[in-house]
Amino acid sequence: MVPAVPALVVAFLLGAWGCSSDGTLPPSLIEQEDARLAARPSAATTEPAASVPSARVQVGYEKRTGLHIDIPYLSRRKLSELPADVVQDQLGEQLRYEDLPENERQVVFERAEVWTYDGRIYRIRKDLEHLMDIPTALGTSGFPLDLGSPIESTAELRWNSTWNMRRIRLMKSREDERLYRVIDVAAFLPKEFF
Repeated sequence: MVPAVPALVVAFLLGAWGCSSDGTLPPSLIEQEDARLAARPSAATTEPAASVPSARVQVGYEKRTGLHIDIPYLSRRKLSELPADVVQDQLGEQLRYEDLPENERQVVFERAEVWTYDGRIYRIRKDLEHLMDIPTALGTSGFPLDLGSPIESTAELRWNSTWNMRRIRLMKSREDERLYRVIDVAAFLPKEFF
C-alpha cells in the first residue's frame, strides 16, 4: 500500500511550485530584461554616437595642479615615447646623458635626473624646490600624502614596495632633520631581474 503524500509535496517534487494556475510559466529573468530593453528608446535616438568616446581614444595627459613632477606618471614609461611638452614641463631641458653598462642610461635634465633601462624610466631623483616636510614632498611629487610608516635612518626615510614603486626615498636636510631636500624614486631595480 502506498502512503498518502500531501499534494503540496507532490507539486514541489514535480516542479509545479511557482506555476500559475493556468499552467503557464512566468517569463524568465532574461526574457523580462529583453522586454524591458525593447521598451526603452534606443540610445542612438537619444544621443549622437559621436559624443560617446571610444575606448581606444587616448586623452592627453594633464598634470594635476600643485605637482612639481608627476613621478608615478613618468615611471616605467619609455622616455622617447613621452610627449615633448610633458618632458619639458616636468623635467626641463636635457643637459647631458651617460650610457651605463647593461643597457642603462643616466639622463640629467634641468630639474631632475632620470635613469632608464632599455629606454624605460626606472628611477627619478629630484631636488625639491625648497625644504619640505613629508606630506608636501610626497604630494608635490605625485604620491599620496601618507604612505604609511617609513624605514628611518639618520640621512633618509625610505618606503619599500609601496604605491607600485620598488623604493621611495626622501633625503633629510642637514639644517633641519624634520625637512627633506631630495626625493629619489625607483619604480624597479634592473639588477633584480638577473
